[in-house]
Order: sequence, then C-alpha cells, then structure tokens
Amino acid sequence: MSQQALAAAAGISRTTLIQMEKGKDAQVSSFELAGQVLGLEFGLLSESPDISRRRQARADHQFKLAASREKHLKLAVKFALGGAEAIALKEDALRMVQLWKEKDLCSPVYIERWLEILNAEPKQVAKKLLAMDDEWGPALRQNTPFALSMS
Repeated sequence: MSQQALAAAAGISRTTLIQMEKGKDAQVSSFELAGQVLGLEFGLLSESPDISRRRQARADHQFKLAASREKHLKLAVKFALGGAEAIALKEDALRMVQLWKEKDLCSPVYIERWLEILNAEPKQVAKKLLAMDDEWGPALRQNTPFALSMS
C-alpha cells in the first residue's frame, strides 16, 4: 500500500504519515488510525481487554440486579392485591426461610431480615418489598425466599 493510499484511508495527511515513519512527533490518534487501516490494534485509545471484561462484568451484574429488583416489585404488586395468591406466596416464602434456618443454609442475618419482612400482613409485606432499595436490598434480593416463585 502506498503512503498516499494509507494516509487517505486513515484520514491523515501524507506528511503526517512520513513524520510517523521517521519517528518524529505525531499525535497518538494518527498512529491508531493508520494502525486500524493496517489491521493492527495498539490499544492506545481503546480499552485493554481486561478493562473491557471488567466493564462488561459490572454491566452484567447491574442488569441482574435490576432484573431481580423488577421481579421483587412484581411480587410486591401481588402482595398489595392480597387474596389467596399473596397468602400462598407468603407461606411458601416462610417455609423457605424456615428451611434455611433448620439446615443452616443461609446467614442468620438474612433469615432475621426476611422474617421481619414476611411476618406482616400482605399489604405490609408489599410495602417492605418496595422499600428494599437500601444497602440491604440487593443482598436480600440475591438471597430471596421467593426464588421458586420467580422462575
């Protein structure tokens, strides 16, 4: 590929390309643009693969937290409506928490907090589920006694 063709494809001047070839000062972006045309990846202006993976992992985690919150908000609506479905949800959740306690499957802190939420009338359970946006909310939603109800 000629200098002129490379410079045109990269969107830089031929003079800049010649300076780069001679090792003279040039903007990093010029090296990056010329490298892209040649199929090279310098990683100077783009993120490193490790940073990209961490950023993607954080985004995936935030998505899971939001999905879990949405599922619990839907449960809150069912509790707010009351009736047989709310009672059944509550009974199932209390059985799950009791199983955690009997089999030592979950931290006592989570068991206590879930019992505080569930040992209330359905409309109060709804309000408590809606208020789970404090620092404990994500942890409680991750360790939820409603897992079987949400699948």
